[in-house]
Amino acid sequence: MSMIFQIDFDILKQLMLLKCTNIRQVLFDKFVNFYIWAGCSMIVAGYLMQSFGTSESFGAFQLGGILASVGIFELYGNAVTFVSDLEGDRTISYYLTLPTHTATVLCSHIFYYATIGTLMSFASLPLAKLILWNKLDLYAISWIKLLCFTVLINLFCATATLLVSALIPSMDKFDILWTRVMFPLWFLGGYSFSWYGVYATAPKLSYIILFNPIIYMAEGMRAALLGQEGSINFWICCGTLLIMWAGIGFWSYKALKKRLDFV
Repeated sequence: MSMIFQIDFDILKQLMLLKCTNIRQVLFDKFVNFYIWAGCSMIVAGYLMQSFGTSESFGAFQLGGILASVGIFELYGNAVTFVSDLEGDRTISYYLTLPTHTATVLCSHIFYYATIGTLMSFASLPLAKLILWNKLDLYAISWIKLLCFTVLINLFCATATLLVSALIPSMDKFDILWTRVMFPLWFLGGYSFSWYGVYATAPKLSYIILFNPIIYMAEGMRAALLGQEGSINFWICCGTLLIMWAGIGFWSYKALKKRLDFV
């Protein structure tokens, strides 16, 4: 907790500005990639899946899973970049020599990653409305909840990026990370189903899924997008993610301190 009070906000601001020097090109490339994936997913969920008996609202339901997934996919890409730097130029080592507490440098990474993820999440809404059209009711969205929860999800995933980067020993281990850890967590984290749906068919599995932070991301996002009915309580999702975020933050700091040997 004492680390928070040692952050130098002037240096933090300068580090953020430095990271944002080429943000237009970064955002353009990420938006194109994300729009292709999200657009295809919404077309399938909003229209093609109806031939298999899904409801007309399944497209909007899937949108909640898509928005909750932005931070997850950004986590993987950002971790690859971070570990690549550790094995190459090690610019992070230069930042750690600046006359400021280590927390300032780490927070600059977290805030930058979270900013990119949040912008991508909200940039997908016009595309979602264009594809789903009257199947997505913009008036039903709780915009304040959506904003706060989107920021929370991306802060969580940005912090988890540092943890993953500290624990992955080398670049050739990333296939193991995706196949053995990230994909199971994401696919069983409510991307295309609700927790109550699992509870109705497999109660024991539903309780195990509650240990997965991604289920709270998906459920909370749908509560903000579509309303509370059919999802885990929005405030429970917020509280649980905040507790998990604190734990991830502490673990990330300790793991990076061990790997980078900073003071």
